[in-house]
Amino acid sequence: MEETRARPGWKQVPVPPAVAGLPRDGRGYPVGWATLWEPRDSPGRPSVIRSPEEGAVLWCYCATGTGAPLLGQVCPRRQRTAMARRRCQLCGTSISRDVKAVFIAGWSEGKAAQLVREPPLHAACAAYAARVCPRLVVGDRAGALHVAEASSYELFEERVRPSGPDPMADMLREVFPLGSRSALRFGALENLLAAPAGTWVPFATWFAGLPSSGSQL
Repeated sequence: MEETRARPGWKQVPVPPAVAGLPRDGRGYPVGWATLWEPRDSPGRPSVIRSPEEGAVLWCYCATGTGAPLLGQVCPRRQRTAMARRRCQLCGTSISRDVKAVFIAGWSEGKAAQLVREPPLHAACAAYAARVCPRLVVGDRAGALHVAEASSYELFEERVRPSGPDPMADMLREVFPLGSRSALRFGALENLLAAPAGTWVPFATWFAGLPSSGSQL
């Protein structure tokens, strides 16, 4: 969850069991499983390793609960794991194939995003985040959010390579089908992007239809 002003009354929202054991930030907010952590004594950057199957891969060595959580930023290693293994980005546990995964994305030019970088969520975790996470319901970005519930989703690779003297700041990005040989030649795998097989609806509409959502939004 992104660093911003705390929502009044958020501590009274019932915490899903899977979220209860997560680390907390200085305000007491649960820190999502996929969140990037920065060591307090040695800030660093992800490095590139090589995999026989995936070629160059952007690798992150951060450890959950160690250092400071960078709220609003996602560890690329856990991002890929969440996408590939159908794990909830908030609680970190598996999303059963028997239920729909929830994706949250922005809205651009009147059309829902076809590919999303944010990993999936359990419906209960998404509903909890909707009631406690300021970035979902407060500010200019809130009105642009949309939700898709999907039983399945197709994955794509987002690859990066340097385009200037700073290998991290100056990056070219390209999206490829999962497992593309062309992707291996382009650069390092950073993220997996999802194309959910579901209908996008406004976030407020989705939230209003949840059991016990009431008028919390």
